[in-house]
Amino acid sequence: MNIHGVVSTEKLAKLIQACVSEHFTGRLSVENTHFLQSWTLYFYQGCLIWAASSVHPIRRFCRQMSLHCPELSIHTAIEWGSDTVDLDYIFLAKLVKQGKIQWKQMAAVIEGQITEILFDLLQQSELQSRSIIPLTYRRIPESTIDSTTKNSSLVLVATEYCWLQAKQAWEAWRQAGLRDYSPNLAPAIRHAKQLQLLIPAVAYRNLISLADGNWTLRDLAVKLKQNLLPLTQSIIPYIHQGLIGLIEVEDIKESFQLKLAASNVSQPHLQASTSPLVASIDDSKNDRLMISRILTQAGYRFINVEDPVKALLILLKHKPDLIFLDLIMPVVNGYEICSQIRRTSVFKDTPVIILTNNDGIVDRVRAKVVCASGFLAKPIKAEKVLKIVQKHLPTTKPVQSQGLQMQTLNPKLVNLNSQSCLTELL
Repeated sequence: MNIHGVVSTEKLAKLIQACVSEHFTGRLSVENTHFLQSWTLYFYQGCLIWAASSVHPIRRFCRQMSLHCPELSIHTAIEWGSDTVDLDYIFLAKLVKQGKIQWKQMAAVIEGQITEILFDLLQQSELQSRSIIPLTYRRIPESTIDSTTKNSSLVLVATEYCWLQAKQAWEAWRQAGLRDYSPNLAPAIRHAKQLQLLIPAVAYRNLISLADGNWTLRDLAVKLKQNLLPLTQSIIPYIHQGLIGLIEVEDIKESFQLKLAASNVSQPHLQASTSPLVASIDDSKNDRLMISRILTQAGYRFINVEDPVKALLILLKHKPDLIFLDLIMPVVNGYEICSQIRRTSVFKDTPVIILTNNDGIVDRVRAKVVCASGFLAKPIKAEKVLKIVQKHLPTTKPVQSQGLQMQTLNPKLVNLNSQSCLTELL
């Protein structure tokens, strides 16, 4: 039987408690359908046995393995099987069976995985109360979990214990004024020279090598062997001053991570967070891919918006420096979207470039009426795209990426104050 509903913080607590009381076997899935995010808790007779999330699944697993199984690289761990490995409960059970990790290490990885995801669920369920997009849930009993347990012994994690750990961590995070900022964000230095004047040389060298937009706050806490909250609080003053930004990063590419472990080389530097972010709102897949290829090769950061109805919400989330906007789209056209953009104060000075097949006088007049910044006639050509971007973003130069095309999004500044303990932490 499927049970559907909207999730609040109180509802989430009741759902988990009901799974415990009923000795539930199955999965509890929570979804944010707008941003295509999901979190799943797996139960066996009321105990948690695993948790999964669409947010950074490989990054999270590698982090937990590094924390609890430091003697084992991920590359070494997959030698038992094929090149494609599901980093999940059964994978860990096989490592135990082969003697590569101990049972208590498997339990620690599972507990860490569950606690992180419960923390994220608590944060999301609280934040959604201020959003027009609710979280929804499904509780799905599954006999397949019973059949899975016949093949290996289960690590049963006390649900109440993990819930308490996650709740205490979330309360501390919220009371520190970090409610709106996910530990899955990555710090990235925006003004290195100014930062260098404010902190000791040793701390600066460590920070410049780590806060490069590649590693989330959680990743850094594990790398530095520090607690997440005080580590985050130590850089908050510099985030408040705009010297460091918090940006969204994609998950680690599994094959890339495995190669790193095999060769023991450092990760290439990703595109710098100071590189301008360009957005394209276009229902044409070919046009989106063309602009994306042109701009990313030139070193710009880039996001695609396929659904024009959701365009404004996505733009508000990422705050691009320049927007390409297709004129002819279903449901709502480019002029209407441009009017919406201009009515939003944060975008009053953001360049908006209309993409069109018809470069006629009527379209140009209408574009001026809705305060578009310019026109780009199709078919799309690299020299035209780059010329118009450089015209409207003349004071910033993109930094060329060094071989790894991983999207990073616009920095979100944290407007908070805290006493710095950066020197002690780093």
